[in-house]
Amino acid sequence: MSPKIAVVIGAARGIGRELVRQLSADSSMQIIATVRQPIDFGAPNVSSIILDQAIPSSITQAASQIPEIDTLIINGAFGDKDKMLGCPDERFDKYLDINVKGPLRIIKAFLPAILVRETRQIVLTSSLCGSLQKQSEFDHGSLGPYSLTKAAGNMMMIQLHHELLDKQAGSQLIWGGPGGMPVETSVAGYVKVIKELKLAEHPQFIAWDGSIVPW
Repeated sequence: MSPKIAVVIGAARGIGRELVRQLSADSSMQIIATVRQPIDFGAPNVSSIILDQAIPSSITQAASQIPEIDTLIINGAFGDKDKMLGCPDERFDKYLDINVKGPLRIIKAFLPAILVRETRQIVLTSSLCGSLQKQSEFDHGSLGPYSLTKAAGNMMMIQLHHELLDKQAGSQLIWGGPGGMPVETSVAGYVKVIKELKLAEHPQFIAWDGSIVPW
C-alpha cells in the first residue's frame, strides 16, 4: 500500500513546522512541507518544496511537482495588530491576498492531485478571530483586517465544501489553539483531529481539542 501523502503549506515555523514534526512521527506517511526558503527538516519521510502563496506562479510551480495528495493542510497566513480604520489600502490588500486569495489559489492548483487519491481532505488552519459569534461576544484585541480575512477564509471553505461534495472531497477548518498555549500541545490536538476527519455533508470549524467552534 502506498503511503499517505500530506502537504503542509507554510511549514517554516510555528504551527506549520510543528505539524510537520508530529505528522512525520508516523513513518507510514510522506510529508511534503512548503517553505519560502530551503529547510532541512531532518526526517527521512519529509521533503520540502518552495512555495510563496502570495505569488501565483510559485504556487503553480510547486503544484506541478506533486502528482498525488491525500491531505492538503493550508497553514500560512498574514496577521498583525492593524485596525480597520487605520489600515492603508495596500496593506489591507496584503491581508486579502495572503489570507483569502492565497488559499484559494492553492486549492485550485493542488485539486487535481487531491482528486487522484481517495482520502481527499482539504484543511485550512483558521483562528477564533474568524468566528463571527466569538468576535461579537468580546474583543480579541482589535485584529480588524486579520479577523475579517479569517472570517472570509472560513466562508470560502464553506463554499468550496459545497462545490466539492459531488467529487467526494471535503474541506474543514481547524483552530490551532489560543495564544500562549504551547505549540506542541495545540498541534498534538490538531493532528488528532485531522486523523479522525470524515467526509461530512456540512463543513465544520473544529478547535484543536475536537470541540466545534461556532461560525
